[in-house]
Amino acid sequence: MGTLVPVVLIVIVAALCFAYLGYYIRFRKVKPPTPEEAAQRELEERELIYGPTNPVLVCPHCRKKGQVRTRGVERKKGISGGKATGAVLTGGLSALATGLSRKEWETQAHCDNCNSTWHF
Repeated sequence: MGTLVPVVLIVIVAALCFAYLGYYIRFRKVKPPTPEEAAQRELEERELIYGPTNPVLVCPHCRKKGQVRTRGVERKKGISGGKATGAVLTGGLSALATGLSRKEWETQAHCDNCNSTWHF
């Protein structure tokens, strides 16, 4: 009899939670975004992914000025000599921990007009 009370309470709480969840899903009012809101959201997403627009850069692919977004990115570049030497000296353990490639900062550019992306 002592273990029956907590089980009954758990069943009642679970039933109330499911009832509220069903009500919430059925009657919630979510408006679709207006075209202006959708365009603004797309611009914000592009800025997060590709960075802000750089008004002086010209796209080398379509020759449009003012449509290029830039941001700094870190990319893997070749094999680091110091890491390769460390891997040889430690029997490969340091290569497992750090990898052999070195990382360098580059500028990533993306054209909103022709959708091309390049690095320099």
